[in-house]
Amino acid sequence: MFQIKTLDAFDVTGFAGDAFRLTESDTPDAVLVRSTKVPDELISEHLLLVARSGIGTNTINVDACTANGTAVFNTPGANANAVKELIIQCLFYCGRPLFPALSATRQLQADNLQAAAEGIRKSFVGQELYGKTVGILGLGAIGQRLANACYHLGMQVLGYNRSFKNLQHVLQLENINDVLEQADFVVLLLPLNAETTHMMSTAQFRLMKDSAFLLNFGRAELVDDDAVKEGLHQRQFAHYITDFPQNDLKDEPQITMLPHLGGNTKEALSNSANLTLQNTLDFLEAGTIRSSVNFPPVDLPFTSPYRFTLFFKTRNNFWSDVSDVLYHFELPMQEMMGNTRGEYGYTVVNTTINKLNQAPEQVETILAALHGIPGMIRVRLLANPSDLVTTPI
Repeated sequence: MFQIKTLDAFDVTGFAGDAFRLTESDTPDAVLVRSTKVPDELISEHLLLVARSGIGTNTINVDACTANGTAVFNTPGANANAVKELIIQCLFYCGRPLFPALSATRQLQADNLQAAAEGIRKSFVGQELYGKTVGILGLGAIGQRLANACYHLGMQVLGYNRSFKNLQHVLQLENINDVLEQADFVVLLLPLNAETTHMMSTAQFRLMKDSAFLLNFGRAELVDDDAVKEGLHQRQFAHYITDFPQNDLKDEPQITMLPHLGGNTKEALSNSANLTLQNTLDFLEAGTIRSSVNFPPVDLPFTSPYRFTLFFKTRNNFWSDVSDVLYHFELPMQEMMGNTRGEYGYTVVNTTINKLNQAPEQVETILAALHGIPGMIRVRLLANPSDLVTTPI
């Protein structure tokens, strides 16, 4: 039974059973997390998986996990609709002064309230989204949904993505600056990495329309906070909305901060959690990789009594060395599937021979031999959970 540590609230009803149980141990087999930072101390030799319910993995030391042979999962797309709808709400918020109008109406004192309200409405003239240009930086699952919604609202949709995507309603530009110069609304949806950190700073704000709105639903660090305040003070653009509150942005009248509401709907939280739990179970029991940020995808039907999973640094003659070990211990490969991501590879090998029913110490010898192959990072031996064959370890 696998030991699972949760750093945020998860309903594991229907998933625990005989497969895994929750633990408070600091040496679990897997960690489940939403947005809490994962302490590096949990990345031990026992840790097989960190599963993030959501997209961003900036609270996880992915490099340390990779070096440890620990897979890091996320759930791209599970909250895409929720984030898209929140951005649409914010676009309407930019265009129409609803909250000041609501507040002013609530404070009115008059016998004929409608007449009094109509008397103040000239103070709350807004603008329509129809015909305006939205620039979407990042055309992943959220960006694509947002682009379609904006198009059907009658907006012109410009987009930027690191790799070109064939999208019907988006005019994709090769340069971010070209998007900034033309957009009335700029929406940030790019992931955080060395290239995108502070991608929005003084030089970029100078390119924007002085009437433009900047909406950050990617990551806080995409925007240089000092530069955004200075840009607003200099009226280089009109307003900044961010889903990532920062102390140094408080009390700025042209900045609206949301409490990280992007995926905070009942539907998104439920969908993301269920996908996280299912992917966790499939990986722990079968070694299946579907949505990982550091392991390549591998999904091979578990049709044999046992299987090896191998995570390694790719090199010449690696598979020759693996084959030599399996041949030496008379463990033929029935089926196998592998894939690579960058300099790392992950392979699942199904084996049928009952040689693995021998003494546990012999099994340990086999695993040690595989792990001793140069470049090998982690080796697992899994028994088929639906097979009558019992695991020796």
